[in-house]
Amino acid sequence: MNTFVILFRRDRGSLSEAERLSLGRDIGAWARQHNEAGHQLAPRLLAPESRHIGPHRGTVEAAPLPITALLFLEARDLDEAARVAESHPGMRHGFTVEVRAWSAPNPTSAPADATP
Repeated sequence: MNTFVILFRRDRGSLSEAERLSLGRDIGAWARQHNEAGHQLAPRLLAPESRHIGPHRGTVEAAPLPITALLFLEARDLDEAARVAESHPGMRHGFTVEVRAWSAPNPTSAPADATP
């Protein structure tokens, strides 16, 4: 199995309370099904606040479809990960998704605390 990440973007305004409840129920059932299938789902929600750091920070505009959540999962290949993503209930609630392979940083790279 390989590790993949699904990046969720919201292409409409915020969800109503009823939509949030419905989506939560749907995701719970969906997650149980895919965890039982061995996909080892590990979701992460992103806060809406952010800071742009670096030389272009004053010119960076908010993305038209900001990433709202990440979902890490195990799958045999990108095609299987994409099938899992396509079945996510968020697709029916105005979310779009992108699926990418995920890997650990190169173990021969500089330590995280190294000064450039």
